[in-house]
Amino acid sequence: MKKDLYTITTLSNLHVGSGDINFDIIDNQVQRDAITGLPTIHSSSLKGAFREASGEESNYTSYIFGPSNTDNSNHQTGAFHFFEASLLCRPVRSNEKPYYMASSVGAIKNFLEIIEDFEIDFDETIKSELEKLKKQSVQSGKPLIFEQLNGVVLEDFETETSALDVSALSDLLGENIALFSDEDFKRLELPVLARNYLEDGISKNLWYEEVVPKKSIFYFVIAKPTNLDEQDKKDKLEAFEKRFDNQSRVQFGGNKSIGYGYSKVKKVSK
Repeated sequence: MKKDLYTITTLSNLHVGSGDINFDIIDNQVQRDAITGLPTIHSSSLKGAFREASGEESNYTSYIFGPSNTDNSNHQTGAFHFFEASLLCRPVRSNEKPYYMASSVGAIKNFLEIIEDFEIDFDETIKSELEKLKKQSVQSGKPLIFEQLNGVVLEDFETETSALDVSALSDLLGENIALFSDEDFKRLELPVLARNYLEDGISKNLWYEEVVPKKSIFYFVIAKPTNLDEQDKKDKLEAFEKRFDNQSRVQFGGNKSIGYGYSKVKKVSK
C-alpha cells in the first residue's frame, strides 16, 4: 500500500468531541491523544468526514470507505486506511503580533517519525529543516521565536530568540513560528466557548465547550492500495486524488451548522 501524508488547517474553530462524561467546568471536551495529551482527531472521525464530503453513496464510496451503515449484507472493509490526525502546531496570542504558530520539539519529532515509520515520500529539504528545528534547546517557560525581537510574550510566556532560519518551513508550519517545550505546549489552554439553548428567548441550558482554534494544523496518513487494474485506478484512486489532494475543504467534528470544523485539507507527500 502507498502511504500519503496530509495536513488539515482549521479555517474555523474545531470541536471533535471526546464523548466522555466529566464533572469539570468544561462540559464538552475535544478528543485528545492518550499518550501526548494533545488534541487529536480520531481516525473514525476523519473517515466519516471524508465519506460525507464525498457525496452520495456509490460504488466509489463503498470501495474507498466500506459499505454504508444501512447495508447489512456487505461486510467488506474500505480499501483506504485512515490513521488519526495529530496536532502539529496551533496559534497562540502575542503582545507583538496577532499570533504566533506554536509547536514543540516533541510534536516536530513525532511528525518526522511518522514520515519515517510510514515510509512517506516527503520533501528532503523540509525534512532537513525540521531536523534542525527538533534539535533546538527549549527551556521550560521560555519558548523560542526565530526573529530578533525583544520583549515578546506568548500567552503568559516570555520568549527567547534563536538565530535559526525557519523561513523554509512557512508553508508547512505557517508564519511566525514559536517552539515550546513539550510540557508547556501540552499545557497551553484551548479556547472555551459558552453555548446556550434558548426557548422563547429564555435560557434553558448553558454549557461550555472546548474548541481547537482556527489556523491550527494537524497531520495524518492515508494508506491506499496499489494492486489496482487500470480502470479501478482511474475510477477510484485517481478520483479520490482529484477530489481531496488539491487543498480541498472538508468539515470535521460537530456543530457544522454554526460553522465549526471548516478546514483545508492538503496533500504534503509527493
